[in-house]
Amino acid sequence: MKLSELRNQETGFVVTLDGSPSFRLRLEELGFVPGQEVKRLYASPVGSPIVFAMLGQRVALRRIEAELIGITTERPDENYADEQRVAKNAATATLRRDRKAAPFNIGHRHAPGEPTHPDDFHAMSCSPASCAGCAGCAPRKKLAPKQEGTITIALVGNPNCGKTTVFNAASGGHERTGNYAGVTVSSVVGETCFEGRTIRFVDLPGTYSLRAYSPEEAYVMNELQKGEIDVVLNVLDVNNLERNLLLTLQLRELGIPMVGVLNMYDEFEESGSSLDLERLETHVGMPFVPCVASRRRGIDDAIRSALKLVDAREEALRSGESDPLSSSLRDDPHSHADPHALVHHYLSDIYRLREGRAVRLSEMLDKWLAKSGLAYLAFFVVMFLVFHATFTLGAYPMDWMELGIGKLGEVIGSVLPDSWATDLLVDGIIGGVGAVIVFLPNILILYFFISILEDSGYLARAALLFDPLLRRVGLHGKSFFPMLTGFGCNVPAVMATRTIESRKSRLITMVTLPFMSCSARLPVYVVFTAAFFPDSATYVMFGLYVGGILVAFASAWMLNFVIRRREESHFVMEIPPYRRPVPTSVLHHTWEKGRQYLRKMGGLILVASVVVWLLGYFPRAEGDVTPAQQQEQSYLGRAGHLLRPIIEPLGFDWRMGVGILAGAGAKELMVSTLGVLYQLDEESAAAVGSGDDEEADGKLVEAIRATTPPAAGLSYVVFALLYFPCLATIAAIRGESGRWRYALFSAFYSTSLAYVAAWLAFRLAS
Repeated sequence: MKLSELRNQETGFVVTLDGSPSFRLRLEELGFVPGQEVKRLYASPVGSPIVFAMLGQRVALRRIEAELIGITTERPDENYADEQRVAKNAATATLRRDRKAAPFNIGHRHAPGEPTHPDDFHAMSCSPASCAGCAGCAPRKKLAPKQEGTITIALVGNPNCGKTTVFNAASGGHERTGNYAGVTVSSVVGETCFEGRTIRFVDLPGTYSLRAYSPEEAYVMNELQKGEIDVVLNVLDVNNLERNLLLTLQLRELGIPMVGVLNMYDEFEESGSSLDLERLETHVGMPFVPCVASRRRGIDDAIRSALKLVDAREEALRSGESDPLSSSLRDDPHSHADPHALVHHYLSDIYRLREGRAVRLSEMLDKWLAKSGLAYLAFFVVMFLVFHATFTLGAYPMDWMELGIGKLGEVIGSVLPDSWATDLLVDGIIGGVGAVIVFLPNILILYFFISILEDSGYLARAALLFDPLLRRVGLHGKSFFPMLTGFGCNVPAVMATRTIESRKSRLITMVTLPFMSCSARLPVYVVFTAAFFPDSATYVMFGLYVGGILVAFASAWMLNFVIRRREESHFVMEIPPYRRPVPTSVLHHTWEKGRQYLRKMGGLILVASVVVWLLGYFPRAEGDVTPAQQQEQSYLGRAGHLLRPIIEPLGFDWRMGVGILAGAGAKELMVSTLGVLYQLDEESAAAVGSGDDEEADGKLVEAIRATTPPAAGLSYVVFALLYFPCLATIAAIRGESGRWRYALFSAFYSTSLAYVAAWLAFRLAS
């Protein structure tokens, strides 16, 4: 009998695992071993993937993957399970010997210079000389040399165990957290002073094991073996302890002092579950500290325990005694036993897990948000409400900020004497940067709602729902996380593709990510929809976002035939329970994104606004000329006119062409540039007169409305939606893919597609 044949709420016991060695090893890491009890919960509305419950966790598998797991409805005897474990251990040992003789590249499933094959493995290590470029060899931030007396503590744990929340609570940082696996994709370092001692915390990516079968596993193993880590805080989800302890046993073999942090202990206690901490510490040979990281409960105790271990080791080394940790490993008669059997032996009579409120709430909500056909409707309703709130609520503070910036420019202009320096300050700096900064409220509101969706656990369900669709176009269910992140910024979205095991799916996701409308494009949408579609702005905005998604899917489908790599692509993903978003985490994440946006205002956009203004101000025309004439004969006007033959079929004037050029550096610069250019032509724009309230709609909106046909406005936002991603995104694609050809292809392909789509939009709208 196959696991896929189980019906909802039926239980089976694992007997055999088929499929490629890499697939079997991934299942074993999650606990699918002979004799393990597995319960089917539900399937997605289209019948695949299917969600199963085991070891206190919920794991989603595609139906074709569930068919590779043989089960029985009767509990197998222990002798049979032991025989299967022995056979599995022998097979694993043989595979390790083979890989040592012929290592493979990290991030690839093929040996250097050899054809790909689905049964290939990731390597234990990767040679930079032979690597053709992979996520595992992508640039990572190196640890800065630590000062004498500084203690380095590494945080290691399974994905979605709350590791980054522990890091934030311990170091005082505000790194991104989320209720799904793969939030941390590179190491993050934070330093603090604790009870008179300087401590440096290193938050490493989440990993299920240290076998180095994936880039994250290899990276974590490499960092731990460098010798720079003094002590490890092993963060464990106490509600999923049997699976989490498998990594603990592997960490123990490294010989680094270690403290177990039992996170989410409040949920554990509320459910009525129990754990004998003293016996667990005796079994594993290390201290464990209950913790609730979201409330900072138990964090100080965990740090104190870690410092005690460091002091004890240093004292033992000074006195010439043997390392206490190494001694405990030698004395453990079970240290070389099968890890799954060993964990089961440790917890058999000291760990009792019961379903808590979060699990019961998840079962209730999943009936409508994951099982039913209404789940897709619910998703689009949620997204529509998010965008509607973003643009409706954000309109009020945007108007206030716009009015304040206009008054500030008027006051400064009236106080300072007439000169080119005053014009630079009022029109170039205040006008250029102000044209972009007014959209800060919209960006903050959008990030606020996305943070709530992430922390609640809803994103994992969305990946479950859309995996069948994504798979048909050559993507993976895990591509959903980077794509949603792309609505905020494409750069971290490209970095988030590291969680996708299949290199082919990872490359396709990278190339199509720029079609997700990042927050930098939002100002362009707001300006042009306010100018031409003020009564239906929400629907136009929603259509643009949906259009970008559809273009990304269509592009992925085509690229699936262009990038020909024979690789496996499995959907094996942990489904977290629904949790109430932590207000401090949501607010910190929202403010951090706002702070990054403001930092851009004071850096790149300020410099670019000044440069654009100077190019539009000089050379000065002789005699009495209108602002429009001065604008056209400037350096910027000449550059815009050079583009005119290319952009004229799209309905763009030369100023809009200059905005496109500026947007190649950063999409916010499009509005900043247009703000500078149209402010110079304010008199001619006002002369046309639209009859609307200029104070309410804004000077830039009025100027664009007065000088641009609506069809050209629609064409412009379509072009802005699809064309060249910013330079930072291009650099990120180069870093993650390891090849410039993928980055350059993304730039060329997106710009060409944008030109064709904008031309069609202009012709149809005309």
